[in-house]
Amino acid sequence: MAQHYDVIVVGAGTAGIPAAGFAASRGARVLLLDAADRIGGTLFLSGGNMSAGGTRVQTAKGIKDSPDRHYDDIMRISRGSADPTMVRLAVDHAPDTIHWLLDIGFEMLPEMPVINHGHEAYSIARTYWGPKLGLSVLESIEPWLQGFIDSGQVTLQLNTKLAGLRQDTDRNIVGAVIKGPDSVHRVVSADNYVLTTGGYTANRALFPMLNGGHPLYALGSEDSMGDGVLIATGAGGYVRGGEMIMPTFGGVEDPLRPGFYNGGLCNLTPQYRQPWEIYVNREGERFVCEDTDSVDARERALLAQTDLRFWVVFDAAIKEQSPSIIADWPGNPYRGGAPPTSGTIYDTAFDGHPDFFRADSIATLAAQSGIDAVALERTVAAFNDGVRGGADPLGRKHHPLAIQEPPFYAIRNHGTAVKSYAGIAVDDQLRVLDRNDMPIGNLFAAGELIGGGVLTGNSFCGGMSVTPALTFGRLLGESLLQWRRNEAAAAE
Repeated sequence: MAQHYDVIVVGAGTAGIPAAGFAASRGARVLLLDAADRIGGTLFLSGGNMSAGGTRVQTAKGIKDSPDRHYDDIMRISRGSADPTMVRLAVDHAPDTIHWLLDIGFEMLPEMPVINHGHEAYSIARTYWGPKLGLSVLESIEPWLQGFIDSGQVTLQLNTKLAGLRQDTDRNIVGAVIKGPDSVHRVVSADNYVLTTGGYTANRALFPMLNGGHPLYALGSEDSMGDGVLIATGAGGYVRGGEMIMPTFGGVEDPLRPGFYNGGLCNLTPQYRQPWEIYVNREGERFVCEDTDSVDARERALLAQTDLRFWVVFDAAIKEQSPSIIADWPGNPYRGGAPPTSGTIYDTAFDGHPDFFRADSIATLAAQSGIDAVALERTVAAFNDGVRGGADPLGRKHHPLAIQEPPFYAIRNHGTAVKSYAGIAVDDQLRVLDRNDMPIGNLFAAGELIGGGVLTGNSFCGGMSVTPALTFGRLLGESLLQWRRNEAAAAE
């Protein structure tokens, strides 16, 4: 006979941890599974950006904000493409999520909240993170969860995969087939099954299938293989939101993780570093004004480029005199900071990194990089004329130096997926829906599995990945999940 729980949560990450913990706080017997050998999921890689309007942190700093203003900003940035119902659910409960984190020991940087220009800017400071980025979140929720594990309310099983779901004749979920580290398949059952298995940004076959054929250049967990997508669709669910794909503006291959892309390697955000270089596409043409304030404009321009690729092109003088384009992010193997000089790790990248190129002429640089040589020479000449005449062809304001001193350099960038855009369809109670938009009995989903597009549309809105994942997990455990013992108690 299958072992029975009140709640089974599959995926011990940003959404799964609060789902399990809050259900346990209500007295549920919870089985929490994860395929990895540790909990935390993508929090090990995440920037940990969270957003909420109307928090006590804002109030203490005299910032007047509200969930309504947060909602309006998301719908503005997404151009109305985000799902209004799901956005409303996320932003209305986001302040309580921030307060919960603070109450359990989350360390927030003292300057928070801020306006984060890494994504299209909010109209007000409502973005928060900690000194260790995603790990700051994990370091607060892990000991909180451990208390429920120690009390016996939560049973945690790592290195355990969900192999499938069993359904009755009405398609209600009645059992889960799991495979542990011993590779033996076992059946467990529950009143509620919560899928928080993350996305599919490591699955090179599945990604283009769900996102209109776009190639995958991912910044994510190697475990994000889309298992939850396959299992939920196998149980009758469906995927929505693939058309919402929007690449982040630039990433290069991570030398420590071939096939994955470091979206923070080059600092291409004008608010943090004004561009000295030009950005060109495969055809050798500039395709966006490099110093535009709008990251959304840059990302939409990139979406129209061949293979979502572009090259950052500059010369020896720019390399020596400009602030380093190599961003000083934690974990960056090519971290810079000061203006790079000969012999630094910056040069090491040009000596061997597959996305870094150096040549003694523009024509040779183009040939090495895969750019149209004739067009690139024409583009550089037009840019240089603009620098000398003070009138850039694209209206750029910051152009301190022409590109004319060899050697010449190019850094190939790829539009990078930092989240799964498509996801399993759910309703406002986070119940997995079938193709008739009817809930599948006992089956819920949250986190990246439900897709980033539902909350941000075809755009990026700061803090709208981590915060909704935490929030929806919290709501599931706190109120949305019900089990038979609760119903029996109510009847008495």
